[in-house]
Amino acid sequence: MTHPAESHDLKRFATLQARAALSGITLHRIEGDLSPVVYIATKWALTRELLDLDVVEQWLDRVTGNAVEVTTA
Repeated sequence: MTHPAESHDLKRFATLQARAALSGITLHRIEGDLSPVVYIATKWALTRELLDLDVVEQWLDRVTGNAVEVTTA
């Protein structure tokens, strides 16, 4: 069962994943049994490991020039 905070993180991840996809970037959420969640962003042969959703959002702002604005209701 997911906790409300996890549910919010999954929704936020899905939003960031869609935003990345609009720029041709693949974003994956990797969760291990004994390790914290990490996010992997890939475009062409370039890969970047990002430690949390705040870092993902900041990185997307930099690489996309904040070209895509996302509004949440």
